[in-house]
Amino acid sequence: MTDTINIPLNKLLAWEGNVRKTDLDKNIGELAASIFAHGLLQSLVVRKDKRGKYAVVAGRRRLLALESLVESGSMKAQTLIPCNVLDDEADGTEISLAENVQREQMHPADEFDAFKALTDKGMPPADVAARFGVTEAVVKQRLKLANVSPSLLDAYRDGEMTLQHVMAFTVTDDHAAQERAWKELPGYQKRDPDNIRKLLTEHEITAADRRVKFVTLKAYEKAGGSVRRDLFSNGDNGVFIDDAVLLESLVAKKLEKTAQKVRKEGWKWVEIDPVFLHANWSECQRRHAEDLPLSPEEQQESVALVAELEQLNAIEEPSDEQQARLETINERLDELDDRPEVWPPETLAIAGAVVTLGSDGEADIRYGFIKPEDAPEASDDDEAATAEDGIDDAIQDRPPLPASLVEDLTAHRSAALNAALLERPDVALAAIVHVMVLQVFYNSHSEDTCLQIDVSDPSLQDVEGSPAHQFIEAGRQHWLSQLPGEPDSLFAWCLAQNGDTLRGLLTFCVAKTINAVLLKHDRPGCSRMAHAADLAEALKLDMGAWFTPTAANYFTRIGKAKILETLREVKGSVAPAWEKLKKPDLAALAEREVSGKGWLPELLRAPTPEADPGLQAA
Repeated sequence: MTDTINIPLNKLLAWEGNVRKTDLDKNIGELAASIFAHGLLQSLVVRKDKRGKYAVVAGRRRLLALESLVESGSMKAQTLIPCNVLDDEADGTEISLAENVQREQMHPADEFDAFKALTDKGMPPADVAARFGVTEAVVKQRLKLANVSPSLLDAYRDGEMTLQHVMAFTVTDDHAAQERAWKELPGYQKRDPDNIRKLLTEHEITAADRRVKFVTLKAYEKAGGSVRRDLFSNGDNGVFIDDAVLLESLVAKKLEKTAQKVRKEGWKWVEIDPVFLHANWSECQRRHAEDLPLSPEEQQESVALVAELEQLNAIEEPSDEQQARLETINERLDELDDRPEVWPPETLAIAGAVVTLGSDGEADIRYGFIKPEDAPEASDDDEAATAEDGIDDAIQDRPPLPASLVEDLTAHRSAALNAALLERPDVALAAIVHVMVLQVFYNSHSEDTCLQIDVSDPSLQDVEGSPAHQFIEAGRQHWLSQLPGEPDSLFAWCLAQNGDTLRGLLTFCVAKTINAVLLKHDRPGCSRMAHAADLAEALKLDMGAWFTPTAANYFTRIGKAKILETLREVKGSVAPAWEKLKKPDLAALAEREVSGKGWLPELLRAPTPEADPGLQAA
């Protein structure tokens, strides 16, 4: 190799034999910025070309960076570039291979320290970014990584942790807390960097907190509140609130605005309770809005219709005419049952409302609380009210479909609730706490909810093979593979698990207790089914994902009139020939026509009736 000589850039060209073929242009912008700021720190190795130019044997990426500077106008094409010229006998491939194979990358931790050294000397992050061809955000990230405890960075250099672990430590600048977290976390928890992040921020408020969602992060910052951001986390969980006192005051002010609107409704009192606890209001009675009363004529009509409905439901195989009459009766009873709710003046005079903050970050208003000093004494009028309520109960007690079909359809719904809950540990935790509070504070029983916490595992053999059943079985097999073989070892195993594992297992166990099957002796409006409806709403349950109506599981079990009604709903009209088909053929046709349309029986798409007010309050 000769001494270094200067060659005009426009006389240099790429050598086709360069051994580096992949990612040649990767990070060229950064390299170009470095050359512009610091000059070419390493000469190119070239070989004279027959055309009077020089082929770059070693330094192809440096050549690309120099050419990009020419294109951007930062350098002239005639700029002299220091080069070492190879002898004719030198093997270009060997030189190219040696340069690429022997190159040793700088450890990332050393790079972090180098960036920090530059800023410690007074160079602004923006200047560092410009001189090395990276964004200012990248510089700030590397400076944040350089600020992690030196002992932890040494552990990173020694291969005891990954870069993701170092990123997790940056959520706090407290070196002692960082070191304590790494020392105290069990070995199996250290594998997941998120466990470090959770431990270091367990007492902090993030932008995902319902209080922040309620007042909005924008309003908090506008009020002068400061935040701290995790440079390595995306979304609300990476934004931390510094001023909890300011946040609470903003929550109180916004809740007070809602309370002012509620007071105009005429309640005796309206109070604000940001964190609603049932125990704080357990001494209060609870009343609920009431349906507008039926007129005397409507009452007589409903009683007569319910009596006729019971007679028709006692028929095992109703004719098409009888089936049509059943549907007509149900439609009319639905009309009678669909009445607006109102708060009686006598309730407004003695009851109040609590304005609280819901789990979704929205104001939640809970009406109808009667304090002990305002509670009226029981009177003979209560018996008359109970008799009137019996008429409404009669309307709700009607079964819209054959009892066996209702049982099967609600079994599918029960299994779907079970499966949907497996993916929502937050709802499962709330559900099990709800059941326990009912029994501890309200003298209630497990049968008053759809969670059988005593604990029983309702049979799902009627829906074996369904999507929900398969999903549940997959979950069961997963947990069986994790649990110890002997029950005597189970408690020790539980003590050794992290919170996420225990919450996941609790979620599965809670889900397995669900019983939302409507049996023949059950009232459709019973508290257990009402609770199932509440749970379905919390889970945003979409039965279309878990149940597909077929001839076998639905259409052969209803009358022809009901099948034709379904076809009209799906198709808009029915062909005259369809009305002449035998029921099995019509059922098969219905299965084909509704396939892929997302259609569901009314029982699976409509909410179940509300529970009795007293139980609903609990």
